[in-house]
Amino acid sequence: MTQDHGSILLIRMTSLGDIILTLPAIRAIRQHFSLHHVTMLTSLEYIDLVSEIPYLDEIITFDRRGEELTETIRVVRRLRKRKFDLVIDLHGKFRTRLLSRLSGGRQRIGSRRDAYPPNTHAIDDHFHLLSTIGIQANDRSLEFYVTTANQCFAHELLSEKLLLDGQLKIGIFPGAAWDYKCWPADRFAEVADRMGKQYNAAILLFGGPAEAELVNQVRDSMQTDPILFGTNLQLGQLAALISCCDQFVSNDTGPAHIAVALGVPTIVLFGVTNHLKFGPLDLIHTVIRYDDSLDRSKGSDIMRLITVDEVWEIAEEKLNALDKKKHQ
Repeated sequence: MTQDHGSILLIRMTSLGDIILTLPAIRAIRQHFSLHHVTMLTSLEYIDLVSEIPYLDEIITFDRRGEELTETIRVVRRLRKRKFDLVIDLHGKFRTRLLSRLSGGRQRIGSRRDAYPPNTHAIDDHFHLLSTIGIQANDRSLEFYVTTANQCFAHELLSEKLLLDGQLKIGIFPGAAWDYKCWPADRFAEVADRMGKQYNAAILLFGGPAEAELVNQVRDSMQTDPILFGTNLQLGQLAALISCCDQFVSNDTGPAHIAVALGVPTIVLFGVTNHLKFGPLDLIHTVIRYDDSLDRSKGSDIMRLITVDEVWEIAEEKLNALDKKKHQ
């Protein structure tokens, strides 16, 4: 395919962290095909994230809330009308491979997720796929896009919470989509208490609708008072608040990927998920995990092997360095 005007369809349906990890590939596609019309097909629930990606010209959504066959037919009809020159499946699951095949695209590329070596990073997997059509990508840096409106929202909300000028702000996200990814709530509480007491830090405790009970468990286990940011935040507002943090501590879940993409020093607690494929690449971030199992049936047990002292040692080192830098 030439680099003159044409149309490209990118497919990445879910999820929050995985979409963020496709951004280097999307950026490389835009740079290589600068004159093309680039469309992305994604799940409706991620429209707030995808709509802020500056490398896209158009977004088509798949609504997973309804009857799947009906929605598939609707989306396929829309795709086929477009007559895409190139379809790139960045997801690699059965549904996306089917949508790619039915799209009617003149050229289609994509690989099964399990076709790549287990310990290559997901970003490099995407780059390998792009290399098959002549795109040589090497910029692995992540991005996240916080609008001015959301930045103002975050600063106003933090001001309402009466935070002290210059006070350290530590973000805590104790939830995850799956229980096997979750570190115990009482351990998050103990680490948060240590940071609050030793550094007079404000503890910003985050959770979505699914984490309401877990967030309450962390709060009730703490001796200090965290600042709760609850279930009614939009994704952009959450990202803006995370961008204000000096450090972020989280399980392996979407908000951790947001913090990493925003450049907020992050401690990510991994259980059975492969950190070599999905973990942060920048050295300002730290992964804590045990390497003895990728068996999801052992997930909760693996997470319990991570001690409070281990997390505290890393957090203390990072906060001491930050405190020293602020007083230079």
